[in-house]
Parts: sequence; structure tokens; C-alpha cells
Amino acid sequence: MGERFVVRSTIAVFRVLFLVCIAAGPLCCAARADDLKPRVIVFVHGIHGSRDTWRASNGAYWPQLIQTDPHFHQSDVVVAEYPTPSMRGALSTQKLAQILFERLQAQNVWQHREVVFIAHSLGGILIEEMLLNHPEDAAHVRFIVSYSTPHEGSFVANLASIYDSDPLLTDLRDGNDNSFLMDLEQKWRSTPSAASIHRYCAYETLDTSAGAGVGRYLGAHTRVVSYYSATYGCDTDTPPQRIPADHIDIVRPANRSADAYAFFASVYRNNPVIDEVDSVRDNRGPNLNVDCNRTNASDDLEVPVTLDPSLHEQVLSAQAEFADADNIRVTSPPTVTRIDPGGIAHISYAFKGRGRDLIFGCPAGHASILVHFTIRSEVPVKE
Repeated sequence: MGERFVVRSTIAVFRVLFLVCIAAGPLCCAARADDLKPRVIVFVHGIHGSRDTWRASNGAYWPQLIQTDPHFHQSDVVVAEYPTPSMRGALSTQKLAQILFERLQAQNVWQHREVVFIAHSLGGILIEEMLLNHPEDAAHVRFIVSYSTPHEGSFVANLASIYDSDPLLTDLRDGNDNSFLMDLEQKWRSTPSAASIHRYCAYETLDTSAGAGVGRYLGAHTRVVSYYSATYGCDTDTPPQRIPADHIDIVRPANRSADAYAFFASVYRNNPVIDEVDSVRDNRGPNLNVDCNRTNASDDLEVPVTLDPSLHEQVLSAQAEFADADNIRVTSPPTVTRIDPGGIAHISYAFKGRGRDLIFGCPAGHASILVHFTIRSEVPVKE
């Protein structure tokens, strides 16, 4: 009887989970590895958060708003979760960052060509710690948009740590003696794979009242993350966004017109999905002349190609051949010996004049060198 009950219960639970997954759509499960879009937008909640962190009081769910928005049709959407116990947790920031990485790995996030993050509070810190520990995967990340991430800590964490031993609160405490956050920022700026990632920031403008989530540590209305902490280290070409909300509601846009949603949409438009396109572009070197029975040779003939810096063009390879050749004998075919980053091919070659004959005498010869450049361009995709 007991075994039958267990079996029936297991089947019932499976059916419920199956129906929930269907109702939730692609947000519930990882995308198939063979059906990925070029970019993925990953939501990472903060301390004591969950999948419901992103749900507004009117029921609007930010990930779902993006998923059904045609302006983001080139992107998959993933909602990440990691364990954030309600009180007296035992996991450090470093441990949670590794857990987050492994869960994103299981959701096929790192198989996308581009990855972007929407982070709330602690989520922004975990993302930075994770990317520093995995530089190869960090190379896929275009930008991070952080909402009230305490880059310089929060005094609320100081207050909470008095009666809560969660190590996360120690990592998030406010003050010049927070070696964890100071070291994190220093590592980020000195690590090439991380320093190239854009960081955009939004900050709360309303106090948070005592209640659920981080509000459990408050005895009155309090600004959880200050303007300076929320915007420290962020890109200066895009001003920090003011959001008229408290620390909890800052990531709960009620519709696509809400400031939080509009800010991310603007950042997304300014950093469009990039399609890598390879093409062949030819360029011809100077005319090369040679007298009868003489040799024309070089170990370092330079043939450039024009690259478009706005498309971040780079030369992948180059091949060379003689063109318009007349009255010559090839002794060493054109060979590309190296390519400069600026798009200059260095070529070695040698040829001789055809030589004297009874009919034409001793004619001069000529040739040019044609170089076929294979170029990779980063072309923005219109959505």
C-alpha cells in the first residue's frame, strides 16, 4: 500500500510540474542546444530573491514582457535561480557564483553567441564574481544592466549582520574596510575579458519599508542601496538611470512603458546583436617591372586592405597571386609571410624577365600581385 501511494504521488507531482512547465513556456526550461537564438537575456535576482523577483503587483512578469516583445526576437530569455536562504545562510558569494555558473551551464546559456544580464542587487555582484572565474565564457558577454547593485556595499548589510550570520551580508557591508568588494572591482578592471564588458546601472529613489525580502532587516523606511554604491564602476557614456521605485519594486515594471523596462530596452538598442560575416576582399599591389634577364624580388612587399573600424573588421587570412603577368618567368610565387593587425599583408616573391629570343629581342616584363583578403565583419542585426 505504501509503495503504491509513493508511485501515485510521484506521478501526480510529475504531471503538475509538466503542466506548470507548459504554462510557463520557454522560461521554465533550458532552450534546446540546436535551436538557440544569437543572444540570450539572463535575469539574476538578488539576496532572498526568486523567480518571482521580477513580477509586478499587477501580475506583469518582466521576463515574459521581453519574451513577447518583437524588439527582442533575436534573444532567448532565461530566468536564473540560486539558493538564497531566508535567514542564517552558509554560502559565500564565491560559492553562490559557482552555483550560478553551473545552473546557467545546464540552461545552455554559454552556448549562445552573445550573453547579456539583467541583475538585481546581489545578482550583479555574483555575475561579476562568476565572470572573473570563467574568462572564456565572459568573452561572450556583451553587457550587464544592474538595478540597485551595491558595488560599494550597503549599510543595511551592516545592520543585518548584527543578528544574521549569513556570509553574504559580510560581503555586502558598507565601509572602506570591505576588502571583498574592493578586490572584486580591482580584479574586474585589470582583467581584459571582464573590463571589455559594458556595465550599465539604474538606482532606486524611494525608501524601502520593513517587510519581506531585504525589508526584514529594516525597522523603518530606508534607502537600501545609495546612488553612489549603485552606480560605482558603471559606464560613463550612458548616465545611470533614475527609477522611481524602492529596492524591491525597482525590478518589477508593470508594463513596457515603465522606466526600468525602457532603460534596458534603450541599452539593448544601443548594443545590437552582432552577426559575424566573413567575406573576401581583393586588393592589387603596385605594378612590378623587370628588364630582360633581370630579377625583380622582394622579401617584404606590403599590400594593404581598407578595414571599417565601425564594423570591427579584422583580416583572418590572405592569399596572393601574380596578375597581369607578361614576359616573365616565375622563380618564387607570391607568399603571404604575415599580416599586420591594421590589414597590411607582407609578401615575398621573385620573378625574372623572359630573356632574349630571335624574334622579339629582349623585351621587358611586368606583373602585379593580387591579394585575396578574408575579412570578418561584425554587422549589427536589425530587430
